[in-house]
Amino acid sequence: MRRTLFVRLARCAVACALAMGLVPAVAFANEAPAERGVVELFADKAAEASARYAATGNRDDLHDASAYESGADSIAALANKAFPETYDLRDEGVVTPVKSQSPWGTCWSFGAIAACETSIMSDLGWTVDAGQTVDLSELQVAWFAYRPLPDGSGSQAGEGRHSTDPNPNAILDLGAMPYTVTSVLSSGIGPVAESDAPYRNKEGIIAKDQPGNPVCYAPVGDWSVDERLRFRQAVELEESSVLPSPAGKDEDGSYHYQQAGTDAIKENLLAGRAVEIGFEADTSRPGQTDPEKYINTETWAHYTYDEDAEVTHAVAIVGWDDSYSKDNFLEGHRPERDGAWIVKNSWGAASNEFPNWGEWGDEGYFYLSYYDKSLEVPESFKFYTETYGQTADYYLINQYDYLPSDGVTSVQKNEEAAMANVFEAEEGQRVRSLSCETSKPNTTATYELYRLRDGFANPRDGELLTTVSETYDYGGYHRIELDEGFPMEQGERFSVVVTERCGDAYEVLTDKAVNKDGMAEGDTIYSVGVVNPGESYLLENGEWSDWSDDVAAIKEAAAATPEGDVFDYDNFAIKAYADPMGAPPIHEATSVPDLAGLTETDALAALERAGLRGEAGEAEHSDVVEAGRVARQETEAGTEVDRGYLVTYFLSLGKDPATVVPDKPDKPASDGEPSEAAPNPKRLVSTGDDAIPTTAGLATVAALGACIAAAAFAARRRKRRNEPLR
Repeated sequence: MRRTLFVRLARCAVACALAMGLVPAVAFANEAPAERGVVELFADKAAEASARYAATGNRDDLHDASAYESGADSIAALANKAFPETYDLRDEGVVTPVKSQSPWGTCWSFGAIAACETSIMSDLGWTVDAGQTVDLSELQVAWFAYRPLPDGSGSQAGEGRHSTDPNPNAILDLGAMPYTVTSVLSSGIGPVAESDAPYRNKEGIIAKDQPGNPVCYAPVGDWSVDERLRFRQAVELEESSVLPSPAGKDEDGSYHYQQAGTDAIKENLLAGRAVEIGFEADTSRPGQTDPEKYINTETWAHYTYDEDAEVTHAVAIVGWDDSYSKDNFLEGHRPERDGAWIVKNSWGAASNEFPNWGEWGDEGYFYLSYYDKSLEVPESFKFYTETYGQTADYYLINQYDYLPSDGVTSVQKNEEAAMANVFEAEEGQRVRSLSCETSKPNTTATYELYRLRDGFANPRDGELLTTVSETYDYGGYHRIELDEGFPMEQGERFSVVVTERCGDAYEVLTDKAVNKDGMAEGDTIYSVGVVNPGESYLLENGEWSDWSDDVAAIKEAAAATPEGDVFDYDNFAIKAYADPMGAPPIHEATSVPDLAGLTETDALAALERAGLRGEAGEAEHSDVVEAGRVARQETEAGTEVDRGYLVTYFLSLGKDPATVVPDKPDKPASDGEPSEAAPNPKRLVSTGDDAIPTTAGLATVAALGACIAAAAFAARRRKRRNEPLR
């Protein structure tokens, strides 16, 4: 029997509600729900996209963000909500330092991670002024968004994006959209600490300064991220919200200002959530010198005035100023009214040191008009942070969707339609939360959990364990916690059925991406979706069908069109999260390995090979062991213990700064020569000294060393009860 694929991941699990206070009106009530079959509707959407591309030659026409678009009458502005005239999350101390994405087109990852860092710090109550910060890896997310699941990874092996470029680093220059990050993080891929996957080549090769280009780590050498870091997390994603854009789009594609979008972004900022957003910039990366069309570099005020502008860059909004004068924008192309977002870019700052130095913007910030006509897909993130920075045990995610999103595709029906995933428990587990994906504001999702009978006929053929519902203000990724866990024995089959209602319509949605047959001349990337029989099911007209058969029918219909079959599809984005119920104690003896001098990653891997667990004690100074490596262990190497025994180890902080003054790299000299000084030391977790800068990542997660077993992925978790952007 084919085995269900699941992953074990790191998470913090406080069921914190996202206090938004925004209640949108019924979405798309003016649209007549589709009457055709779901398969026909998806086939029509694929044909429309490929026909647009055939007519225009614009690859953006193959990427669909329309499912997230909200008509002017579909969202109500915040009634009687009084916002302050200005607000800046930097004043709250929760905005992390500006970084530089050089030398790659990874703005989409930098914008999202910046938003994630601020959200986590807000929930933790940490501030930069108090010496507390969160520094997460942009490289890990960017790398694995373009690396498919490797061979030997079970039923979904090969799913994801594939590159034909002989240079493995080239995937970092392909760009993506903001929602790509959500699909990666929701799969349990990141985020991890910057120190676990630093933004640099492993050799430390530095690019020499060229006119207009900052000194940075060169785009040569080895930029890869260890496969063992794929399913690792410092903190677990609870929810992402795709907010309405201030730049509304009419049916004919023309622009209208949407106050509800501005209000939604402000509401998120007040809740401590920075917001990633896409827009058309004059340039898409630092060092480019295109003519200034939209930005006034004297005031660093940006306004995209073209209604047909295409999104080329992603950033993080951290504040606003209603009184920011329209006169600060380029003369001759000024918005009609005052008001602008305060935006954190990813092109470095003048006061920073290598490699995050850059001369663009006002210390890396700029103003973006409320009325910019290219604004698209604003998105915020919320995480479970209760046990952030603490040692963790593992947890399980039952899931099938590993295709990074190019934009969700959705269809609506009058009659009941539902989606379901069927899972097999790979080990004894207690299912304690469920998740799904939505696209429209004010969508109500109803979740049903079934224990299926032997030889079940459909996903509802079994014992209904619970039914729970939630209405979500915005599209995005959502989790719902169950009041009690539901045990599943190893080998038991169970299902999660999700019914989504948006106004009077039922909605079915999936992710799709351009496949190998859809590659154009010069393309180097294509996607593979793996949808096997018996994984996902669709309910339509009172009957269940296997989604793998439906996908085959959609692709067959596409193959009959002039443009052909150019898309692959994913399973439904429905997941079941579980805690292991625990195996019987194992009393087989094993020997404690010597951890001295190892990195935390290698120490945990050594312990796992020995059948042992690891836990970090409070980091301490060492005159002989460099920072970030194990200085000592509590249980002496060679000691015979039972398998499963917990070994406490202590990481080095390096030499005591009271006796040694560490070198610091200088920002680039005027001649462009990089500093030869050593890079800043890694920040380490401290369990007892809040004054020490703290980041949570792989160093805080007692990880299972092996990344992938034949049909299951392993990682750790915390206990708790359009144009790709470059």
